[in-house]
Amino acid sequence: MDFIIEMKCPVHGLERFRIKITRKYNMPSRHIEPKFISRPKKGEIRRILVGRDVEKGEIQEYLNDYFRHKGMSHLIVGMRVIGR
Repeated sequence: MDFIIEMKCPVHGLERFRIKITRKYNMPSRHIEPKFISRPKKGEIRRILVGRDVEKGEIQEYLNDYFRHKGMSHLIVGMRVIGR
């Protein structure tokens, strides 16, 4: 399962990127843990590891909170789930 995020970009207009969701069975069942990239922009979210009992809605709430904390929530145009 992946999330496609569409954001307004002052330089490019509209920008889309994908955040992969990986379900892990060897971690606590309700746990959500982000994985960040180191290049080209250090600290940007690349993947989210989730436990076996985490629902899509909980992952979407986590992403909304993440973007709100980063101050980018007003730039988000759309968020879609691709996959199961």
